[in-house]
Amino acid sequence: AAPDTPATTDPPPPTTETLVPWTGAHHPLTGLPAVNGLSRLPALAVKIGNNDIRSLPQVGLEAADIVYEAHIENNVTRFLGIYQSQLPDRIGLVRSARSTDIDLIGNLKNPYFAYWGSNEGVGAEVSAAESVGTFVARSTSGVGQENFVRDDARGASPFNGFLNAQGLMAAATGTAPDPVFQYGDLPASAVPAAGARWSTPNRQIDYVWDATSRRWQRYQGGVPQLDQNGVQLAADNVLFLYVDYRVSAADFASPQAVSTGSGDGWLLRDGTVTGVVWGRPFVSNAWHLADDDTDEIVKLAPGTTWVALARLGEGKVLDLADAAAITG
Repeated sequence: AAPDTPATTDPPPPTTETLVPWTGAHHPLTGLPAVNGLSRLPALAVKIGNNDIRSLPQVGLEAADIVYEAHIENNVTRFLGIYQSQLPDRIGLVRSARSTDIDLIGNLKNPYFAYWGSNEGVGAEVSAAESVGTFVARSTSGVGQENFVRDDARGASPFNGFLNAQGLMAAATGTAPDPVFQYGDLPASAVPAAGARWSTPNRQIDYVWDATSRRWQRYQGGVPQLDQNGVQLAADNVLFLYVDYRVSAADFASPQAVSTGSGDGWLLRDGTVTGVVWGRPFVSNAWHLADDDTDEIVKLAPGTTWVALARLGEGKVLDLADAAAITG
């Protein structure tokens, strides 16, 4: 169930709008109307750094349809940006692959996976997954390597790697993915929420509802997290999926998120939070979200989605006082 928040600090219920239904095609990974036509490209998954201040600002992350965020070593996080409805020219900072990534993109119908190398063990896992058609791997050696470049203006390696995404995908073959989430009306059991926090020993991440933009604005370390243009990163949906982490067989220092099976979670959309149970029996399956009170299917708001692969107990729903302390 959605966590209780003090009645005196609950935000007002979200406003509703009457819209003329769109009868055309929708982008598979956002659910948004494809008013300018539907991209036929396969999805592109890019491993993007978030280790520390040297990773900031990320470039092109705001254009991702879906952003997965997962633990890596040292109790910090790293992103996996999924692009399909739009493709920026440049994406970065591109970092090395992790075992977690392989299962996460198994439901994208043979996407392209771009990353800046890996250790030997993860490299073997990537090769094994590619050999059975899970994805098409592209990195700093082999086919497509010319699209990975270093920019000394961003500092020293490994914090200066970028992907020429347009160049990489110009030669892409394959088809667009199927949806991995369902999109639709606000769940009946949703309750107002000002935001949510993900806390690890070395990181605090907050999403705060902004009524003007009607999006969840992202804060990291208590300050707005900005893109390369100085615009705060934000999402239409934020999913907290509580997962188990095991030690990666490829690197004993690296945690690996278990993204199959089932678990609890929260969906933040339209200024509300809904308690969910997530399910994904196999890596090729889409995410199934059910209301943890009614067992009804839970649908996302059309738009971008950021997914926090958190350990149980790391999340907190924010009330208005919490949000005000963050936003000032």
